[in-house]
Parts: sequence; structure tokens; C-alpha cells
Amino acid sequence: MIRREVKNKLDYYQQNSDYKTRDIINDKEQHIFPVDSSLRIWYNELNVDYPSHWHNALEIIVPIENYYDVEVDSHPYRVKPGEIIIIPPRKPHSLHAPRTGCRYVCLFDIDFFSSLRGYSSLINMLQNCIHITPESHAPIYNEVYDLFSSIWDEYFQKTEFYEFSIYSHLFQIMTTLSRYHLTKINLFTDSTPIKRHEYFEKLNNAIDYIDQNYAYDITLEEVAAYSGFSMFHFSRLFKEYMNCTFYDYLVGQRIKATEVLLAKNGLSITDIALQSGFSSISTFNRTFKQKKGCTPSEYRALFSGAPNKHKRTPVREKKTQ
Repeated sequence: MIRREVKNKLDYYQQNSDYKTRDIINDKEQHIFPVDSSLRIWYNELNVDYPSHWHNALEIIVPIENYYDVEVDSHPYRVKPGEIIIIPPRKPHSLHAPRTGCRYVCLFDIDFFSSLRGYSSLINMLQNCIHITPESHAPIYNEVYDLFSSIWDEYFQKTEFYEFSIYSHLFQIMTTLSRYHLTKINLFTDSTPIKRHEYFEKLNNAIDYIDQNYAYDITLEEVAAYSGFSMFHFSRLFKEYMNCTFYDYLVGQRIKATEVLLAKNGLSITDIALQSGFSSISTFNRTFKQKKGCTPSEYRALFSGAPNKHKRTPVREKKTQ
């Protein structure tokens, strides 16, 4: 089934009349949102390509007429009308438009979600791009698509409290996707409802503990005991739930912490390594390069946001984006 959007009398252009130009520094797109908002939605009809770039926003694209080509981390996706693609924050991606067509491009700041329980599980689900089609997500496709339809209707009508309404729909979409994701994990499908709830609570307790203590010398044995599982049982359940080992997740949280600190330019790389839980600067340098493909110093130069006359590329566009 292909969903076709029936054009109504929405004003697609007035809502984004504040937008003047794209501003990209070191491949990072800056100033995405209006000054008083944490979201922006485009009705995009341009046959313009967007070279590889990244930003802090969650990006969701829904073609309405004709396909749209998206490349995320060098992986190509052809998104057809009625399909939905979700690009995680801070993921390098490029966009390639056909000669004709239109699509909704939705950008959301979701960093404030991090204060909510279950955020780490959500971000783990969003580690890679999610391509939603009527076939791949059949049980939930109609619900998710209808929620998106409500989101852009709210945005372009600019009704009272529309941002509250939009984020409530986005929360529902993420909840639906997360629960659907759980149905694909044997840990939950092969257990009774009571046991599933017990596993879910204990594993999320363990994840919260790691998130709060990654900077310390915590161990697998310590976190397993905290969660109430044996070390062997915890290792197996954690890997099935998070699709990575305990140690991979722990190191990942430490690396994420260093990314934030490196971008701020306020600390030495040695201080950043030690504050984030790495035992030595050599371990940090080696691990960071394995995970990110560059040294911490190179990352700081690329992603700190410091102006670089060779990397700043403002692009002027029509107000449809």
C-alpha cells in the first residue's frame, strides 16, 4: 500500500519565513531551528542535492510524490512515496532529489529526551537509520504514518500549543517503534508477560546505572549484581536487549562523553580522557580512533564548530528549503 497525501490548504511557506540560508561549518549544519523553537518542518519541492553533512537534530523524511534518495554512513536508501526514513542525530548523511517530487522533511531536537527513563534504549534503537515501509513495519505502519500526518498538519496550521501537540505525537511514534522493536527480540517474545516486565525493568535499571557511573571503574560483575542477575545471565540478556556487549556499551558511553567535551574546547585531551573513565591517554587515543575513525585531536578540529574558512559553506536556497 502506498499512502498518498491529499493536498489541503495548508500554508507551506509562511511558517518558515524566518529562514534565510543554510550555514555549514566543518560539515555540521548550524542554526536549523527558529530562535524560539526546537523543531522545523519543510514541505520540500526542490530538486536540490545536499552533500554529506550532520547536525544535532533527529531528521525524518517522508516522500509524498516521487522517491527521495538518502545516504547515511555511506549506506544508500531509496525512500518511496508513503515510506518514512528516520536519520539519527549526529549521523553524516547526504540527500539526493529526483527532477520532480515533494516530501516532508522534519527536524526535531530530542536531546532533552535524555532525562527520560528508557532514553538509552531508544537511542540504541536509533543507532542506525530506520526505514519504515508498509511491508517492513506492517503491524504499526498505519498508526505511525497517521501520527506523522497529524504532525505536519499541526505545524503548518500553527494551531495553539502546536509544539506540545507535535512532540506528543513524536513521543507516541517513538513509543510505538520501541515496543515494536521489542517484539523482534527473542528475550521478550519467548517469555511470559510477567517475566518480560521483570527483564525490562532489571535491564533498564542496569543501563541507568551504567549511564550514571561510566566515568568510574565499574565492572560487569558489579552491574550484574546491581541488576539482580548472575554475571553469565546478565551478559546474555544485555547483549540480546542492546545488541552489543556490556563492555561495548560502557566504552560507547565514555566515547559519547568525550565527544561532548572535545566540542567545548575547554579541557585538555588528557583531562577529557580521565574524566570520562579511560584509565590512560594511550587507551583513550587508541579506542577513540577505533570507534570514530580519527584521533581525538582531529575530532576536536572537525567537530568543535570553530570557523574554518576552507570548510564553511553557506548555501542560499528558496524558502521551500
